[in-house]
Formats: sequence, structure tokens, C-alpha cells
Amino acid sequence: MHKFLTLEGVLLIIGYLALAFLIVWFIALFKYKNDDETRRYFFLGFGFKMACCLGFAVIYDFYYNWGGDTYYYFWASQRLGQVLFQDPASYFRIMLDTIDSNNVNTLAEGIAYTPSFNDPSRYAVHRFLSPFAIIGGNNYYTENICLSLFLFLLNWKFFQYIRTNINCSDKAAFICIMLIPSAGFWSSALMKDSFTFTFNLVFIMCFAKIFFGRKISILNIFGLLLSAYIVMELKVYILYASIAACMVWLGSGYLKKVKSTFFKFVVAPILVLVVALGGMYALRFVGENVGGSFGDVDAMLGKASVAQQDLKQEYYEGHAFDIGNFDGSIGSLISMGPQAIIAGLYRPFIFESDSAVMLLSGLENTVLLLLSIFVFFKAGIKYSLKQILGNPFVSMCFIFSIVLALGIGISTSNFGALVRFKIPLLPFFALGWLEILYTKKKEEQNEVTTN
Repeated sequence: MHKFLTLEGVLLIIGYLALAFLIVWFIALFKYKNDDETRRYFFLGFGFKMACCLGFAVIYDFYYNWGGDTYYYFWASQRLGQVLFQDPASYFRIMLDTIDSNNVNTLAEGIAYTPSFNDPSRYAVHRFLSPFAIIGGNNYYTENICLSLFLFLLNWKFFQYIRTNINCSDKAAFICIMLIPSAGFWSSALMKDSFTFTFNLVFIMCFAKIFFGRKISILNIFGLLLSAYIVMELKVYILYASIAACMVWLGSGYLKKVKSTFFKFVVAPILVLVVALGGMYALRFVGENVGGSFGDVDAMLGKASVAQQDLKQEYYEGHAFDIGNFDGSIGSLISMGPQAIIAGLYRPFIFESDSAVMLLSGLENTVLLLLSIFVFFKAGIKYSLKQILGNPFVSMCFIFSIVLALGIGISTSNFGALVRFKIPLLPFFALGWLEILYTKKKEEQNEVTTN
């Protein structure tokens, strides 16, 4: 008999889906009652998220036969959830990350879950999934539904922020943030990528609200710190890329507000210094807290070299690609950098696809490549470069995308991993190009109106 799709299980899944829909319906009823367009986007985004969530679960259930990390994350989060009812004190000590190898023996005896410290990021996933295991009951599908509903609402908050703060059309922004197939698929399941994709959006949104919107509220500060913590625990290299991009965004954003050429000449060096020191401190603080293979540049380059060689092995079923052997040195990074960035942004190419998942990613990458070429020549090479260097939001999007693409491309030599690792950059890379295009259109419309 199937683990979860018994008659009782199917009825439970239908019930959870109905409850999720009711929650979304009530939110739409009270917040978007008089806004038909926003309400349509809201329901479409929810429907797409649930489709991705259930699609992922079905594929791993029937095609992969519960192989892969998602299976182990489910059972570990279920066992950790049981601890809440066995010994609440032990549960909250684990959840608050106060347990380490030195005091793990002080947890209550006989509890369902004992932390393992061999892979800290796996241990973190267990903790982050635990609340959804408790709410979702002992069913993989319902736990997925609870998690996906929560992540959808956070993604929606980011979309709402973006649509009111950049020149891109609502429809284009919605597609970039909510409807990219590979991003939806890999960020809608019991995986690390679900948390890192969404909470990276939360980190950037809270950063912008605090430093640009000047909304220094407890909620925004908490959101910034919590999202930074979650991303740092799971995939710290994404946080490094976000911090670098956000600090450039901050510096160029404030510098652009200075209209006087004289004061800009005086203020610019000071502002650059302050932002650079702030960014370096933030990166150093994260590195010291993470330690290990992500504690400094040399350690990260060494890890990237090992990861690249591992992903070329035969047990990855022939999905490897080769941009050369990265030896972990700065010189090797510089020489292989352009190929790595191209791989991180645009590969797999459509002719490199040998499975349905690869084909889907290949189609997406073709669209991204065509979008890049179209905007670059439609807006003009000079204007595009001016926007990339001078528009703070566009600069942030491209720096984040290129830094992350470089890190992924240099350390990944397997298309299966590449498709999953690159999803955080997809919304930003697409939004950067669209912001250039729509800013150009807006300027041309203003010129026509003025004349």
C-alpha cells in the first residue's frame, strides 16, 4: 500500500488544499476586494505554487521512488515535530539552535529526534521544516502544501514591493518573480532551495524597506535578521552575493540623490568608503560565524574546486559539463570566470538538454538569452551600459546575478545541480533587463509628453 495516497491520505490532501484555498480567498476578499487585477495575480500565483508543489511531490514519489534529500528531510522533520509533544523543552532548545555536540547529551532521553552535526545545513533544514511537519501531520503531501502556502505569501510580499518601486510592468514583474517554471518547481518542496530562494527575496526586500523606504520597524528588522540567518545556515554563498549587491545598491542609491556635482565629488569618496567598510564588516561577520569552508576566500575557492571535481563523477548519470579544471587559485578563477558566468546565467543551452527537466531549463535559458540580446539592442548598447552602471536597482540585480553565477559556474559541473542552484538569480537577472527596457520607454514617453 502507498505510504501517503491511501483513501484517508487523499481525503487529507484534498482537505488541506481546500483550507489553503480558503486562506488565500479570505486574504483576497479583505485586501484586494476592489482590485480585480491584483486579485487575479494573487490566485494565479497561488495556483502555480500549488501545482509546482504537488508536481514535485508526485515526481519524487512515483518516478524517483523517494530517492534524494526530500525524503530524508520529511522523515527527520516529522521526528523533530514529535519532540514537541514528548518534551517541549528539548524541542525549543533544538529549534532555537542552542544544542551542539557538547551539550546534546542534556536533551531528554528517548525523544524521537537526536541532532546530527555532520552536516549543519541538513540539521538546519530539519529545524526549519519542523513547524510545517507539525501543522501538516504525518503526510508528505500535506507538509508540502503548508510549506508552499507560507512561501507563496512571502514571495507575494516581494512582488508587491517590486511592482510599486520599479518601472517594469506588473505583468512582467509577476512572471519574473512568481511564474518562472524551474524556480517554482525547485522552490516548492521540502528542500533547501525552497527556503534559500524565498528568504533571499525577503532579505533584499527588508533591506530596501529599511535603508530606502526608511521603514525601520521591528517587523522589517526581524525579517532582515531572520532571512539572513536562514540563508546563512543553508547556503551562505547566496547571502554573500546578496550583501555585496545590496551594499552597491545602497551606495549608488544615495549617491544618485545628490544633485550637485560639487557635493557629489565631495560626498562620493566618503560614501563609498562607508559602504565598503560596512559591506566588508557584514561579510566578515558572516564568515566568522559560518567558519569552515565558507569562512574566508581561500577556503571557499578550495571547496569550489573539490565540488566541481565531484560533480563530474559518473554517478551523476552523464549530466556533467566541463569548462575546465578549477584548481582553487585566484588566477584560475580569473581565467575561468567568463565561462563560469555564462554557464551560471545561460546554461544548459537548449541543445544540451537530455531530459524533460533539462529541456524546461534550456527553454528558460533561451528566453533569458533572447531577452538579454533584445534589450541590449532595443534600448541601445550605450544606454544599457549606462543603466547597468548608473541605475541602483539594475546594478544590484546584475551584481547579485553575476556574483552568484560566477560562484555556481565555477563550482558546479553538473547540469542537474546547476539548474537547481541558479534559481535565486533568475528573477533578478530578468528584472534587471526589463527595468532597463521599461525605463527607456518611460523616458521616451516623457519626452513626447514634454514636446
